[in-house]
Amino acid sequence: MNDRSLFGNDAGEDESLEVLNSYFIENDEFDDFYDDEHRLCVVNARKGMGKSTLLSKLDYDLAFKKEYNSPIVIRVTGNSLLGLGDFNGKDSAYLENYWKQIICKEINIHIGKTINFALTSDEMSMVEISELEGMKSKNLIGGLISRIKGKIPVLGSETQGFQPEKLENLLNNYLEENSDKKVWLLVDDIDAKYIDSEDFQYRISSFFSAVRGLCFDVKNLNVRATVRSDVWTNLRHVEDLDKWDQYIVNIVWTKKQMREMLAKKILSYVQRKHPLSLEAKYKYDRDYNKLFQLIFISPIKWAGKEAPVFDAINAFSNHRPRSMGQLCRMASIQAHKSRCKVSLNQFNEVLTKYGQNRRDDLIKEHQHQFPELENLIDSFRAGQKEYTFSELEMILDSKFIKGRDASDIPVIDGKPYCELIDLGHFVYKIGLISKLPDSSQKFTYYTDDPDLFYSQQNRNNDLTWTVHPSYRKYLNING
Repeated sequence: MNDRSLFGNDAGEDESLEVLNSYFIENDEFDDFYDDEHRLCVVNARKGMGKSTLLSKLDYDLAFKKEYNSPIVIRVTGNSLLGLGDFNGKDSAYLENYWKQIICKEINIHIGKTINFALTSDEMSMVEISELEGMKSKNLIGGLISRIKGKIPVLGSETQGFQPEKLENLLNNYLEENSDKKVWLLVDDIDAKYIDSEDFQYRISSFFSAVRGLCFDVKNLNVRATVRSDVWTNLRHVEDLDKWDQYIVNIVWTKKQMREMLAKKILSYVQRKHPLSLEAKYKYDRDYNKLFQLIFISPIKWAGKEAPVFDAINAFSNHRPRSMGQLCRMASIQAHKSRCKVSLNQFNEVLTKYGQNRRDDLIKEHQHQFPELENLIDSFRAGQKEYTFSELEMILDSKFIKGRDASDIPVIDGKPYCELIDLGHFVYKIGLISKLPDSSQKFTYYTDDPDLFYSQQNRNNDLTWTVHPSYRKYLNING
């Protein structure tokens, strides 16, 4: 019960690929993402939904599934790509071409690492625009290696202990072994530290334009990337991205899929630790109740009636796999201390700390967009769980603004603060509040309807907003 590996690693990119593969739940929406014939695909999801995990699963498949034919796989973060150059400026055409140069530079650096020769200098790794034009309709690896070979004379008679002839031989051998292989570029968190300002909009939208151009200009290049839903939503008006819907994969987990994910994590753990046990022969999609009963007491009293324990887990985790794993791990460690299975009591005992962790996640993810985010969240402390628009404005005015002038309030997501509705829109955007479920029993989030908070319907107090259940106990909100 206190083994932290029981519910998997919260960071999918840090999980052992073999373990990740043992509990990964597939989704029909992922078919295009895996398809070798689809050159370009971008995963769009909220934080904690499994974007990086999906990249890791693809990384595993590319390495071990025969149908991919052992491609060249280059996995990078958005920050590492940004660190390879200087992206100042707002000229879209310039930034698009510059991104193409940086991506080719990253591939050149990868080639250098593979042959144990550092191709890191700009002279060797940075591809000129004219050279990019010359590689159109050609094999990417062949074009890049031909270019590097053409630069060998500038190295002088000897560099890094290599004679120029030896380096040329290494490049020829690499080309012979890889000339027909596809390059898969996997880019995680291209929107790291994104602020909704013009500079960032141009910088990130031009990346998408660049990879789209590269994928269809050269041969044997597939690109997969991840982007947060709120960032993609903010870029929805950029003209260059008007044809991008066909390349987007949205991660949305149903309650059934979340239940199967949790059951499969428990089964994977049992099979790793107790492979000869009767429980190791369970099927996650058929025997999920038996698997849950290894850890949890179920059913429980929930919302005034008897319900499966997963109903509570699902409500607190907000359909986010990372949050579900964190909550279950905290509750199981608490149960271990009492030498019992996890009951609703253990969940209640950890909800304050769990809510604090979720609050901390919000701050880490969004404080660069609003420096006073911690105080903004704290303004909901000891308040009510549901609000109309007018009630939200009163709370924000009395507990956060506190008589300050508009000029004293920091910039919100790249835009100057003007009125209280801007603060309400921001807490809706980051997921602290959502529209109360209607008859469909579904919360409405920013990515579902980004303009809802500014709507006349909301200004007329026709909508009800609720603080998400995962934050309530930490913020001392009843209900």
